[in-house]
Parts: sequence; C-alpha cells; structure tokens
Amino acid sequence: MDYAPLTTRALCDQATTEVDFELETFTVRDASHDLSDKRAERTQTSVASQLAVVQAKIAVADAILAAPGLDEATIEQHTDERDAYVVQRKKLEKRARRVTGLSEFLADVDAEQNAAQVALLTTIKAGISAHRATLPA
Repeated sequence: MDYAPLTTRALCDQATTEVDFELETFTVRDASHDLSDKRAERTQTSVASQLAVVQAKIAVADAILAAPGLDEATIEQHTDERDAYVVQRKKLEKRARRVTGLSEFLADVDAEQNAAQVALLTTIKAGISAHRATLPA
C-alpha cells in the first residue's frame, strides 16, 4: 500500500476510522456466518432425528404387514400409513441434501473471503499507524 497520500496525522486518523468501520462490517458478517453454521447444524440434527423416527415407523409398519393372518382392513390401514411415512422420509432426505453440498461449500467460500478481508484490513490499519508515526505532530 502507498500511504503517501495520507499527508497529515488527521488524514491518518480519518483513514483509520474508515478501516475500523470496514473491519466492524466484516466482524458482523463473520458473526452472521457463525449463526448460519449453527442453524445448519441444528437443522441437520433435527432432520436426522426426524428421519430416524420415520424409519422406525416404516419398520414397525413392515413388521405388522409381515405378520400372518391379517384381515384386509388392517393390511389397508398399515399399508396407507407406511406409504405416508415413505413420502415423509423422501421429504426429509431432500431437506437433508439441501443443508449440505453446494450451499455448504459456498458458505465456506464466503468465510474464506471474509477472513482474507479482515487480514488485509488489519495489515492496512497497521500500515496507517506506522505511516502516521513518521508524520510531524
């Protein structure tokens, strides 16, 4: 960086204020990413537990339907329940896929960009401070 355009301590102070604002912006973005990560983890955990419950209900329905000597009404009732659970399972599996994959990768890209900006701005701020020290009071 060329700090020569900052010809006075007052200009250095103004530049530092602007860089501090930019750093605060990225700090807020970083906190927002952390919150999004927590939400995704909670969603993933919730979906996994819901999926386990649905899988268990499908297994129960399968076990009942495998029992010998069931009447037609019982077979129909448990077949309908099983079909509904299979639909629910497919919805949960689709939801689980949305939480991972491309969206997870892109969130990582955003986090890396944010970290790079914070590092750059911190270096620039240190450069302003060093340049300011060379200027007359």
